[in-house]
Amino acid sequence: MAGLTPTYNRLNVMTGMAALWMQPYDPNTPAVLPDDDEVLGFTWTTPWEALGATLEGVTFGFARKANDIMIEEQPGPVDQRTESLSFTVAVELSEDTLETMRRAYGGGEINTTAPGAGQVGTKELVISSEIQHFALGLEGQAPPRTGLATPWRRVLIPDVTSVAEVETTYRRSDQQRTYKCTFTSLVPPEQVVIRELNAPAS
Repeated sequence: MAGLTPTYNRLNVMTGMAALWMQPYDPNTPAVLPDDDEVLGFTWTTPWEALGATLEGVTFGFARKANDIMIEEQPGPVDQRTESLSFTVAVELSEDTLETMRRAYGGGEINTTAPGAGQVGTKELVISSEIQHFALGLEGQAPPRTGLATPWRRVLIPDVTSVAEVETTYRRSDQQRTYKCTFTSLVPPEQVVIRELNAPAS
């Protein structure tokens, strides 16, 4: 009996890391992705800021909860309707900076005092009592395409918040200090942009 070999494209089986970018949320000036002609690994320009090193990479989550539509004449559902839907980005940030703390703790302000005569320079994080909103961008490599050396996949979530219980361990040498956080989308799914480079310009 002949075996069955499913049709597949092994080049579509992808591994690799993702880079995270963040900027303040501004309802009057919505965040946008970099220009499509920018190459994979391009440094996103201001106001985007890189989130930096992570402990175990980035997890991009999607969850849909549906209600079954039932009728007497059929034992299984005849339809399903979305009850709730969420996009999340989970990451354990591994650079111990005030900027990392601000992102993980859900917002705040960093005030800088410049050094001067008899005055040392300082930075101070003032944590916000209210949750602040950000825009989040994600970039990773897309499956290869003809004529493209390193195609990209970019995700934009225009409005997210960070709500987490962060535990940072101070120890002599066991592991670096990290900040675990989850960013949750606050926009309708239609406003989340998932775009990848598919073909070179003609």
